[in-house]
Amino acid sequence: MKYLFKILWQDQSRSHLLWAVLGTIAGFVLLLSGIHFYENMKNVLSTNKDLLDPEYIIINKRVNISQTLGLGSAGFSEKEIREIEEQPFSNKVDPFISNEFPISAFTQSKQFPNFYTELFFEAVPDEYIDVKSDQWNWSEKKEFIPVILPQDYLNLYNFGFSQSQGLPQIPKEMIGLLQFQVILKGKDEKRTYPGKIIGFSNRINSILVPYDFLTWANDKFGYMEQEDPSRIILVSNDPTDPAIIKFIEDKGYDTIREKLKSSRLNIILKFVLSFLVAVAAIIIGLAFLIFLLSLQLMISRSAEKIRRLNKLGYHHREISHPYIIVLFGLLMIVTLFSIGITSLIATKLSGAGMEWSLPIEEHLSANIYLVSTGLVMILFALNTFAISLSTRKLCS
Repeated sequence: MKYLFKILWQDQSRSHLLWAVLGTIAGFVLLLSGIHFYENMKNVLSTNKDLLDPEYIIINKRVNISQTLGLGSAGFSEKEIREIEEQPFSNKVDPFISNEFPISAFTQSKQFPNFYTELFFEAVPDEYIDVKSDQWNWSEKKEFIPVILPQDYLNLYNFGFSQSQGLPQIPKEMIGLLQFQVILKGKDEKRTYPGKIIGFSNRINSILVPYDFLTWANDKFGYMEQEDPSRIILVSNDPTDPAIIKFIEDKGYDTIREKLKSSRLNIILKFVLSFLVAVAAIIIGLAFLIFLLSLQLMISRSAEKIRRLNKLGYHHREISHPYIIVLFGLLMIVTLFSIGITSLIATKLSGAGMEWSLPIEEHLSANIYLVSTGLVMILFALNTFAISLSTRKLCS
């Protein structure tokens, strides 16, 4: 073997192999660093709740002119609800229910200005409510109707309406003192109940009452035609799943886009990773071609030597071994340098992540080693086949 090395590598230029090695290292580092960055950012999105909205997503249909003219439905049919339930990202889906009769309310209080308003109630099962209160229940013997308002309503009043009307701002602690009456108007019956605001929701932007109350009130007072629910609430297994926003857009539904910011971030991460993979694949492909052309050039320059060695009794496989051994050594250098440089980049990212309070792993995952090993094996197999084919042609 030493004799073959001396004959075949004598007077051979090695500079082109150096460029092939450097190009392959660059492609490997770009690819492995991209995978490491994506894995860590996906983990950050999945585990840091301060970066994610709750997994509760409220969906409604977009309002269009056909619905305004009464030519279309703004509600979800049972078939559409079942379709949403069957999606891989759906863990639980429930429709909102709303009042099927007129409701109004008025105040009679010395502490607050008197007002009268028509309003609406909505309800969802208690498991979706983010306000915890012992008063959130209903029976016909209960002395008042518990009500939950959106936090935004209080903010709009305190920092918008009250200032423009010269009215006092109201802190949360005083809301429970507000006394108001709720009028339920049935077709043949009207009844007044005291109402009490027991909290403010940051999850659901609606005037909420207990589910048991609204189902009871609809049975007792409801006379309007029951329509399909106009909104549904969805609990997702993975709020970062890009399939959520794609499904909503494909179906023409609508939601608060801020709720899906983690999905959009995940889509961006996948796009960036795809771009990096594409660039890395081009670089690795070009490096592979340089490897292939360099080795083919070396074999061509040694064509006369190879033929003579074959006539002296050397099999073409034996003649291929020096080239294959060199190829193996170069690819090992590529692998070690690529993983080493990627590890240094991971360490730098981890340090930067600590400054930004992001838990980025310093150590490379098993996927990095699997990808690098797989790529090296593919490059080695393709180049080995090309070397063997070339030497066999020269010896035939």
